[in-house]
Amino acid sequence: MVLALLAVIPLLVLVYLLFYGGFSGPVDWLMRTQRHLRRDRKVVALTFDDGPDPVRTPALLDVLAEANAPATFFLLGDAVEMHPDVVTRMAAEGHELGNHTYCHRYLPLARSRSVERELARTDAAITQATGQVPMVARPPWGGRSPWTVRAFARLAKRLVLWDVNSYDWKGKPADEVVARVLERTRPGSIILMHEAREGGEVTIEAVRRLIPALRARGYQLVTVSGALSPSRA
Repeated sequence: MVLALLAVIPLLVLVYLLFYGGFSGPVDWLMRTQRHLRRDRKVVALTFDDGPDPVRTPALLDVLAEANAPATFFLLGDAVEMHPDVVTRMAAEGHELGNHTYCHRYLPLARSRSVERELARTDAAITQATGQVPMVARPPWGGRSPWTVRAFARLAKRLVLWDVNSYDWKGKPADEVVARVLERTRPGSIILMHEAREGGEVTIEAVRRLIPALRARGYQLVTVSGALSPSRA
């Protein structure tokens, strides 16, 4: 029995990596998931997953407001229901709101109808707080399969992944997070970060340093949908 389980582990790891959003794969090539913006314009999108947090997210919003920088927040429905005032502030300050499902499940193993219910429940929470229905969505861990992508499409969501992972959750100091992002950013990059977690203060400090550094390199900060809309083409 133990030997059988050990034999299955490499297969499970392979399946996870196939569906993990940090790697481009057949799902992206065939179903045209959004991993980055157009490469012919020096724009980048800062994106933040897993919020809102009642303490760290307002602190991040303060930094973004001071820098007059827009961002896209992929929000969890259960957190939105607990902290709608934070989400209301996001919308009022011009940030884009995205759907990150209701409770952060690994979606490739979920049934399509279950995925749709999670997305719809999160949409309802965001709409209740802001009057807006998100146009973009990101699955937890970027985990997507063909049936996941189809479920997002049925709810009129553009599935957005990333091409620059800050790895801000690994506990590295802010200067190392900034250096990693700057090294990997290209025109059209979508940058993945997280403020709503233990240690999220590092992310906030990294963002404080990152915004002027990106602008010094000639990049314009945009929301994901703002860059993808026909008027910005």
